[in-house]
Amino acid sequence: MDIEAIRKAIILNWYEISQHAERERHNDYLMLADLENAVLTGEIIEMYPDDPRGASCLISGKTADRSPVHIVIGFLPKGWIRFITVYVPDPNKWEPDWKTRIKR
Repeated sequence: MDIEAIRKAIILNWYEISQHAERERHNDYLMLADLENAVLTGEIIEMYPDDPRGASCLISGKTADRSPVHIVIGFLPKGWIRFITVYVPDPNKWEPDWKTRIKR
């Protein structure tokens, strides 16, 4: 997974949002612009090459107002991407950098 290819898909508007991601986006009061900003300014923090839905990755980024957001993204044919899920990370599960899981 290449962050530049993912960013290109965002810039070209070559993405779709799964029903699950759309529900989660609404539940966390996130706008599409928040997700786009998070991808354009964020970084890949985990890779899921063996995901049964297809290879995907977790991006940690920030909304325009600097709030943390996590996005799981998978690739589709012809350079398109899919937002699989989105969420505001739980501070009880993530270190303050929002990139490192808290080990228990």
